[in-house]
Amino acid sequence: MMFKNKLLKRFSTSSLVIVPLIVGAITLGGCSANPVTGKKDFSLISKDQEVAMGAQGHRDILKTMKRYNNPALQAYVNNIGQALAKKSHRRDIRYTFTVLDDPTVNAFALPGGYIYITTGLMAYLNSEGELAGVLGHEIGHVTARHGVKQQSASIAGAILIDLLSKKAGAGSAKSLNQFGTALIRGYGRDHELQADKLGAEYLARVGYQPQSMIDVVSVLKAQEEFDKFQARQEGRKPRAYHGVFSTHPSNDLRLKQVINAAKRFKTAGTRPTNHDGYLKHINGMKYRIDKRHTGRIVVGRATTRGLTYAKLARRSKVGEQRLRLLNGMFPRGEPVHGRLVKIIN
Repeated sequence: MMFKNKLLKRFSTSSLVIVPLIVGAITLGGCSANPVTGKKDFSLISKDQEVAMGAQGHRDILKTMKRYNNPALQAYVNNIGQALAKKSHRRDIRYTFTVLDDPTVNAFALPGGYIYITTGLMAYLNSEGELAGVLGHEIGHVTARHGVKQQSASIAGAILIDLLSKKAGAGSAKSLNQFGTALIRGYGRDHELQADKLGAEYLARVGYQPQSMIDVVSVLKAQEEFDKFQARQEGRKPRAYHGVFSTHPSNDLRLKQVINAAKRFKTAGTRPTNHDGYLKHINGMKYRIDKRHTGRIVVGRATTRGLTYAKLARRSKVGEQRLRLLNGMFPRGEPVHGRLVKIIN
């Protein structure tokens, strides 16, 4: 409806007839059963094409981004990912999990089962359950074929724009491109919520707490709050965050509802979140302090009573608030006696 005055009034009668015919032709020729819902989905891409796209994309990514050179950590992430994938709605494809040597806080998936997490994000996670939450969310995108849907929408939009621009004239190009962009963006928020729901289900089926999904959202929202804190210190505007899970707040009611629904599985919570085990696996991992300096994560146990992050900062290459952020305690928490903590050396 929002495009009615901008676009439709510029089309001739024949153009208005062509639009539904094109849409109908594309839809009839591009429907397949969704692996999650079993319902018919609009798709112009077959399973074989999806896997081939993912494989090519994987090769392209590894040309521009490096795999993190730590076989033990790669195996750890892969084992958790494969356990989740075995409980997913798509067990007929091969999943590939890769830790990327990249300081940005991010995780993403390609069609066909290719899933990535950066060392930048892993530095801020504090349990195996949180790691599983990130991987489960990305597996959800693959099982629901979100990438395929978006690519199909992009193809369909390009076809429509090409055909309609010939009818509407060159002067309508900008409005037509806005139409195509809106068509693709329509998938975003609902896809994220469905990936949350599926990820929480896979967590529960494997034995993790579905709550770990909300814990991950809290970790990433803390990134935004920390940047606001830094911006005040540096006298600049906060940066906009566009990474994974950025589309909803941690107290989002719909998010809590879909995650709580996963608690119906009897296996939920039968596996520990494994704070210590996770920190031991990332001990020694590279960490970018700033654009010019790189350090390493060092893990130790808080054995001294009354230990504070202010005191730990004296032994670390980052300040106390960054240490709080790294340990999931930003902005006011302090180390828990007897628990493992991270510093940067």
